[in-house]
Amino acid sequence: MWYDSSKSSMMLALTLLAVPGALLAQTASAKKSTPQPAVTSGFDSFLLLVSPRDTVAIKRSLRAATEAEMLAETRRRQAETMRLGARHRIESKKVEIVRLKERADVAKKEKRDADRVGLEAERKAAEREIDLLKVREELRQAETELEAKRVQLAGVTQKALQLELQLATRRAGRSRAPGGGAGGASLDRVIGELEKQTLEAQRSQAASTAEVADGEIKVIDRRLDLLDAQQRVLSGK
Repeated sequence: MWYDSSKSSMMLALTLLAVPGALLAQTASAKKSTPQPAVTSGFDSFLLLVSPRDTVAIKRSLRAATEAEMLAETRRRQAETMRLGARHRIESKKVEIVRLKERADVAKKEKRDADRVGLEAERKAAEREIDLLKVREELRQAETELEAKRVQLAGVTQKALQLELQLATRRAGRSRAPGGGAGGASLDRVIGELEKQTLEAQRSQAASTAEVADGEIKVIDRRLDLLDAQQRVLSGK
């Protein structure tokens, strides 16, 4: 009897000692099986509405936009020069037409029919050339306006890229800063404001891009008009 009682007591003690270990094992297993919420900083918990880009790529785009602005300005000046040239030739042709008409009138009075017919043909040819020059002037005007829009687009693009570059730089600094504290919160506000300004600049860039597209369509239309005018001159109509 004493042996059985001692054996029972020993088994009970071993069971009680084993309970805490079992409970700990069950708790650890439960923690592993239950998804735990990720620990994130206040900055990382917000969506990045301006897609992150490498600063090297942004600087490369910025240089390209600067070069595009210079090229567009050069082309704008060239188109304006050609427009003024077409306008000058139109005015010269108008004077020529007046003189041809006067000479034709004199030939008519003097009954020099052959001269009159030749002068009338020259006058009509000069009038057709004026029509052609007017279409050409309209084309140069459209090209001038298009290049001016491209200059504007390059400018707003540079502004958007400069803001994006500042944003990328601040984000890089924020990733190295401590997660909490007044300093981190202040930097988050700065980043938020930069993100807003970048988005607004990108919206302006998109609107300017649409204006350039409209200008390109207008230039193509004027080129088609010029082609038709040239064909009329060649056909003598």
